[in-house]
Order: sequence, then C-alpha cells, then structure tokens
Amino acid sequence: MKTKWILALILGIYVASCGTGQKSEIPAGEGTGELPPSLRQESPTGQMVQLTEKQGDELAIETVMIHGAKAKYTLQAPAVTFPAPAHSSLISTPINGQINRIFKYEGNMVRKGDILFQIQSIEFGNLVSDYLQAYAEERFQRSKQKRIQQLVEETISAASELEKAVSEYERASAILRASYSRLRAIGVSDEEISQFTNGETITPLLNVHAPISGIVETVFVELGQSVNALEDLSRLLDNSTVLIRGYVSPDDARHIQRGDSVKVWNQGRQSFLPATIESVNPGMDPTNRSVVANIIIETVNGWPKPGENLQLDVTTSVEVDVITIPVDAITYDGNQAVVFVKKDPRTYEKRNVNIAEIRDRQVTVQGGLAEGEEIAVSKVFSLKAISRYDIMAEE
Repeated sequence: MKTKWILALILGIYVASCGTGQKSEIPAGEGTGELPPSLRQESPTGQMVQLTEKQGDELAIETVMIHGAKAKYTLQAPAVTFPAPAHSSLISTPINGQINRIFKYEGNMVRKGDILFQIQSIEFGNLVSDYLQAYAEERFQRSKQKRIQQLVEETISAASELEKAVSEYERASAILRASYSRLRAIGVSDEEISQFTNGETITPLLNVHAPISGIVETVFVELGQSVNALEDLSRLLDNSTVLIRGYVSPDDARHIQRGDSVKVWNQGRQSFLPATIESVNPGMDPTNRSVVANIIIETVNGWPKPGENLQLDVTTSVEVDVITIPVDAITYDGNQAVVFVKKDPRTYEKRNVNIAEIRDRQVTVQGGLAEGEEIAVSKVFSLKAISRYDIMAEE
C-alpha cells in the first residue's frame, strides 16, 4: 500500500514539471536559414533565374546586346473631345425683356443668321424710337445745310449761316451713328434697321439670330419667361470641327511639339483619323498632372463627338534616345511585358519593361533596360516556365 502511494506521488511531480516547462525560442531567421516567401522582399533588380548545367546545355539560349540609338518614336496618350473654338456659341439676351417666341429647340439644325428667339422689350422699343428721331433729325439738318450752301453761293446768306448749318448737321449725324451703333450692339441687322425707317409703327420685338451654323444643344428658357440682359438663352454646337485635348506625361511632353503627326482612335473603331498637334500648353494641367496637347480636327460622319474619350498615337518629330530590341525577346507575365537579362552563362534576370512601340519585328522600350546589357531572344518561354517553377518550389 505504501509503495502505491509513493509511485502516485512521483507521477504527480513529473506531470507538474512537464506542465510548467518552457519552450525554447528560435530567433526569426535562425534554424530555417531564410524567411518564408510571403515575408521576403524581392530584389529591386527583379527575379533571378538560375539554370542547371544540363538546362543551360539543352536550351542553348541565344542573346543579343542592347544598343541605344536616336530615333523618332510613337507615344500613346489619353484624350478628351471638346467643342472647337469658333465652332460653339453661347446665346445670351442682349437686353431686358420677355421671351415672346422660341423658333429653335434642342436638336434642331440652324444656319448662321436664323432667328432663334424673339424678345418683347420696352427698352428695345425706346432704342428704335431714338434711332428714328435721330434719323429724321439728320435728314432735316442735311437738307437745311444744302439750302444754306446754295444761298451762300448766290450771296444771299452770310458764310456764318453756313458754318452754323454744317455744325448742326454734324451733331445730328453723330447722334444718328450712336443710335445705329446701339441697335447693332444688341444684334439688330442692317436689313431690320432699314425696315424701321419704312414702317409706320414700332414693334418692340427683338430678334436673336444664330451667330454660327450648327445644332441647338440646350435651350435654357421657356416661352413667356422674363430675362435680364446677358442671361443665357441657348447653346449652339458645330460638330464639323472639334478640339481634342491629349494628356501627355511631363517626360514625354519634352519630345513633342507643334506640327507632330497624330493618329486619333478609340476602342470601338477600326480606322484612325490623321491629325497634327496644333499647340502644346506650356504648363501642366492641375487636374490630370499632365501637359495638354491641343488638336483641331474635322469630324467624319459626326465622329468624334464632344465629351468622347479617345486615344492618341503621337509620332515625335524630335529624335530621342531609345532602346530597340527584337520582338522575340518579349514575353508577358499577366499584362506586364518582361525580358530576361543575361547575368552569366547560367543566370538570367527576369525584368519588367514598358513597351512604347512595336514596329517591324522590333520593340521600342521605355525604362527597364540599359545599353550594353544582353537579353535572351530564344527560349524565353522556357525561361518564363523555369522562373515560375522556382517561385512554386520556394513556396
């Protein structure tokens, strides 16, 4: 019995010592020799692909050395279409009044000179009245001057009378010109002004004419609405010509200038529209942090339309330093173009590159490569497969 109690006590002490024992800690990175792939930082130069001696012999990878050169190249840039200068017009009322009639609504085609609105205005009636009075006074003073001049020539009147008549005529003529200018300033045509002098009554209805041909985009007022001078009535657009603003990075903008050729396209069209850069804004657009290249272009069958997003291919007229490599050297990792740079006979670096242009089996790249490096131009898919296998093996 005493032996059983001794064995039970020894067993309890052993269990207690195991429960309170502490595990030894292994410092991070020790014991395993490296961090797991999820915590590892990739080399800034890219992933290294190490070939075995057998792989190197079997693949027999061909390489070429990179050489820089000066050449023209094509850069791509996003763009947005806007109404072209002198091809859009905001119609405003030149005088206080009330909308008496609306002749054209949204979507209607108009020609330059067509009547868009008719505004009933007492102020306009007063201007017409002032003009007619000035017109009558000018005619009277002109006739009076002619009579006195004839009398002076016949020595019936004194020369001082003629001088007075000339002065009064010039004053009346100046008042008439001022009245005429006020009518022209509010958009009254010469034909309408001539009708005032032939009419027996004054109709205080001002016609608002279209300054350009185009389409009525928006009408801002309604029939019978009272309007104040300079209040917007409608907007006209002439879509035969548009302004395209291309947004170019500051680095690329250094190489483009006025006159560079451009191809305009969008995702939904198979054909391109040729154009040239009209101007390049000297400063950066504060919203897009880009330099704006302006293009004036005539539309084809109504395309492109204002507000449409486009793409531009700009061919630089200024030769710049570029690196051109064979298209066989390029492969893709997802959407990212990559090449394999040779480090030694069995070591290649997988490096990302930016493609600027593909032309005649040659690829112009921006960034990622340096002159004098060697890149693989054969078995690039095998190198890509080995690089993926290496990543899976590490995980």
